[in-house]
Amino acid sequence: MHAAQLLSSVLMSGYFIYGSRLEEAKLLTYHGDVYARYRKKVAGIFPVPGKILSKREADELVG
Repeated sequence: MHAAQLLSSVLMSGYFIYGSRLEEAKLLTYHGDVYARYRKKVAGIFPVPGKILSKREADELVG
């Protein structure tokens, strides 16, 4: 891997991580407790088996 490719990969990864944290903060500000409860029930960036909301769970979250 050339130095430019490595630098690009590192910078894009950092931007993705930082950007996702900013997005989480915005969603918490905008949606408050509903989003906090949703975040506890589902996986983050990568899907995890068993951490998927059913229709009933989704309806309970939004009230």
